[in-house]
Order: sequence, then C-alpha cells, then structure tokens
Amino acid sequence: MAAKKILLFVEGEPNSPNGDLRKGLIDLLQKQLKGHLPKIIIGGGYSQGGKTQTIHKFKTNKLNADISLVLVDLDKPENERENDLKELDLLDVKDNVFYMIQEMESWFLSQPDVLDKFYGVDDNKKNVSEKIPKKKPADIDHPYEVLKRITKNSQKGEYHKIKHAVELLKLLDADKLATDFIDFKNLIEKIKSCV
Repeated sequence: MAAKKILLFVEGEPNSPNGDLRKGLIDLLQKQLKGHLPKIIIGGGYSQGGKTQTIHKFKTNKLNADISLVLVDLDKPENERENDLKELDLLDVKDNVFYMIQEMESWFLSQPDVLDKFYGVDDNKKNVSEKIPKKKPADIDHPYEVLKRITKNSQKGEYHKIKHAVELLKLLDADKLATDFIDFKNLIEKIKSCV
C-alpha cells in the first residue's frame, strides 16, 4: 500500500532571508515522526491576515493530497478555539485544524532551559528564563511580545520572529512539547495515524 500524501499548512513567513521556518519545523517534527513527515507548506506571513492566508490555502489547496492539515496561531486564549473555528468556517474540518496557543512563541516560553541555552545571560548576568511570567505558557497573552522583551538585553539580542524561531524549533524537546501542548500532541498523532 502506498504511503498517503499528507500536507501540513503552517502559518508563517514562506520566504525570508533570515531563516527557513519550514526547515525548523521539519527538524522538530522529525523527532516524533522519524521519517514519516508531511509535506510542509508555509502559508502566509506574520503580518495582519497571516492566519487567514494560511487558512485560505488550506481550504482551497489543489495539490492532490490524501489529507490536509493546518497549524496556525490561535492569537487568543485556549477557550476561544470553538469561536475561532466558527469565524474561520472550519467546524466541518476541525479534526484537521491545530493551534499554536496562543502563538508559536508559547512553545519556546514553555522550555526555559532551551531559552537560557540559546540566549545566554542578559546585561545583569541573569538568565532570560527568570523573566518569564509565572503562568502556564499557553495562558501568556502576546507571547511574541513577551519573548522580545525578556531577550532584549541577552547575548543573542532581541528575539527575531524568523531567524531565532528556526533555531529554537530545532532545540525544543518534542516529547515535552507534546505533554505541554495538546494540539502539538494531537497533530503528531494525526500524522502518525495517516502514514
């Protein structure tokens, strides 16, 4: 039996001189999927409308896939998931929709040891992890802004949405991510069930 063709549409900047988000995601997913990777299509920039660009590509894809999945930022608290699915007219395909809650940067904030290893200490010789808000990473509002703020004076400098995200994705512990974020776990399980 031939392997199924799986497409994963991901919200993000497809063409950037600062890094390849697709490659970072491949490195992360490879830790869980061990060669059974979907074809990743980066669907739209981080500018206003990035999520809707990605959703549009997901809904209208003509790439002859057996199954299409989408991974986007929720950009709001987890309890807003159903409302978001309704607003985006995705209720009929909700089993194929996965969220980074609230943004991909929540994933990074959930692994302070990775941030400390990557960014080093700040001007005051403090680890960046000491500045992470004391709450569940998925509950941190505007995690992108938080990550920028806490890394501003680090050895690597302020968090960069593409360049640093690509590097950080490679460093994440995928098992821990699947434990901390149900959508990441469900995405992995969905892909595994289709191969």
